[in-house]
Amino acid sequence: MKDIVLDSSIRLSNNAFWLKEKVKHFAKAQDGVTAIEYAVIAVAVTGVLLTVFAGDGGFIVAIKKQFTTMTDNITNITASK
Repeated sequence: MKDIVLDSSIRLSNNAFWLKEKVKHFAKAQDGVTAIEYAVIAVAVTGVLLTVFAGDGGFIVAIKKQFTTMTDNITNITASK
């Protein structure tokens, strides 16, 4: 669980840094953002969201597994009384 959260945090941090640099560049540019730059930013945000929330080792899956384990443990404790 720690590895999943740490890996997701590192990826999120890297993508956030990249996005921050793009925003700085946008603020300095006089001609505005082109459609291609918007597309690149959209892909980066999508990648961050998929990394954090989706997949077999994603954050949501890990949280669901932990809650299932806790629920099973509580059920077993109450059933044994």
